[in-house]
Amino acid sequence: MQALYDIIPFSMGIGTLAFGAFLVLLPYLISPRSKGRFRSETYESGEPIIGEAWVQVRAHYYIYALVFMAFDVETAFIVPCVAILRSWDSWLPVIEVGVFLIILSLSLVYALKKKVLEWE
Repeated sequence: MQALYDIIPFSMGIGTLAFGAFLVLLPYLISPRSKGRFRSETYESGEPIIGEAWVQVRAHYYIYALVFMAFDVETAFIVPCVAILRSWDSWLPVIEVGVFLIILSLSLVYALKKKVLEWE
């Protein structure tokens, strides 16, 4: 009976992988095959194509997004720590949060010195 309990997690893992593979392969197996001349053209909801499909986006937008994500993740880490601040027994968690905030502050100072956050 114990051997059966040892096999159950393994068989569930194999079953999950098989089900995932089935879900990935199913659309390929049932999709219609089309080799028409319109297959490689750009499709815009049936509307005539206006302009170019390639638009170059400045990297400055991505840097703003990365800085925002860094501070958003910081908020996600700090809020639970502050919520349970009174139940901490020692200074170690306070020091850890302080070091985390110092590193994050240094990254903000670095971004400001590199003038990454200035709009041109």
